[in-house]
Amino acid sequence: MRRDYYAVLEITATAGPREVRQAYRRLARQYSPDVNFWDTQARVLFEEIAEAYRVLSDPAARAMYDRFGAAVAGDDALPAGRRGEDVHLVVELGFAEVARGTRVRLDVPRFSPCADCDASGVADGARCASCYGRGVRRAVEPVEVAIPGGMDAGSQIRVAGEGHAGPFGGPRGDLLVSTRVAEHPFFRRKGESIHCEVPLSVWEALRGARIRVPTPAGEAVLVVPPGTTGGQVFRLRGQGLPKLAGEGTADLYVTVRVEMPAGLDARTHELVRELERLMPMDPRAGLERYRGGAA
Repeated sequence: MRRDYYAVLEITATAGPREVRQAYRRLARQYSPDVNFWDTQARVLFEEIAEAYRVLSDPAARAMYDRFGAAVAGDDALPAGRRGEDVHLVVELGFAEVARGTRVRLDVPRFSPCADCDASGVADGARCASCYGRGVRRAVEPVEVAIPGGMDAGSQIRVAGEGHAGPFGGPRGDLLVSTRVAEHPFFRRKGESIHCEVPLSVWEALRGARIRVPTPAGEAVLVVPPGTTGGQVFRLRGQGLPKLAGEGTADLYVTVRVEMPAGLDARTHELVRELERLMPMDPRAGLERYRGGAA
């Protein structure tokens, strides 16, 4: 079975004559039998490259190939032109858009059917001057794309049938949209989960507290038990981002940071000393055994 001639020359179906010629010259030098004298495979590839160039460099032959494929004389000739290429775009998203999902309107540069010749390549009995006989013209057209919640940077969305139009009425390729997600000043993403850091006063850490914590969807209540220490991590189930794989919502992990009061005056200093007398602690008692390098 013959390979697609455009794939052989490593070009798109909408490549111009100059691109066809440049691709042929590059590949012909690479696989020339004069360079790869003992390589049988290179000789086969060289012949395939030459055949593809012979067809695609001839406007009439290329038009027939685009309409019907390689088997122009057989019963399996295609009724319409070849499928168009895919279009690749990148969209910039904010964290809030990723959290809730959104719809974006993209200006897509692509080939579309030529209106002057009704995608036939022929106008007024001659080659269409608007599309140079290809049946398609360059255009920039709006396409609305649905972005599901939970998308991560580098994720890709395929929108079927919104790519380049194929020549001579061929079907469109697809639109492939890759995402970039802006960093958030509070939330950090690790896989499916979201992480954040929340400050606690030393008094809240000592006696426990119920605090309100921002989440991607709004806010939630975190119950901090008495005696909480800085660096502890609490898990809020289902308070992260929507899961792309499967149903449900991922979790939010909250790390608490205990903040100490500053600027004690004489009165508060005395209160702290009184508290120290009431609640004596020796947090470094266990370090005694390591003096002198003992294990």
